[in-house]
Amino acid sequence: MKRKIVFIGNSIVNGFPFKRSQCFVSLIREATKWDVINKGNNGETTADILTRFDRDVISHAPDTVFIMTGTNDFIYKEASPKGAFDNLMIMVQRARAEGITPVMLTPVPVNAEMASRLWMSGAGINYDDVNAQLEELTQLIKASDIEYVDLNDAYKSCGLYHDGIHPLPEGHSFIADTIMNFIHK
Repeated sequence: MKRKIVFIGNSIVNGFPFKRSQCFVSLIREATKWDVINKGNNGETTADILTRFDRDVISHAPDTVFIMTGTNDFIYKEASPKGAFDNLMIMVQRARAEGITPVMLTPVPVNAEMASRLWMSGAGINYDDVNAQLEELTQLIKASDIEYVDLNDAYKSCGLYHDGIHPLPEGHSFIADTIMNFIHK
């Protein structure tokens, strides 16, 4: 049976700054031949994604939704880890109410030194603080009853970044493989 999966999230889900065909969502679609829908939007926070969750996930009636977000919440200082987690929990509840299995993708850590030079340099962003908040969000996800794929920990062994925030195409391949291992476990 052909599965239907929606991936929703920020620019990492979208594949920025590379061709969408190079992002992990497209690689999973190609590998499985399932109906895999990419609903990644650049620059979005958990609040932004929550706002469009019904339109971009519920309306598609997938079997599973993979949710990856949080980095922009902390870069833009729009939410605490607990606030971001609360938004994620609302998405999880909405998905479950519709019979959709939610799976969290813990956020990829940032390369603080590289991001300070190449991503919004001069904006005064403390990327070490961003990483600490991403880790705190990851721990909240792990302590919940939500299924998850721990990309926060896994990506530390990969560490292939375009700009300290966004994975290189090889990083997207690593993420795709990590998610495929979860799907096929």
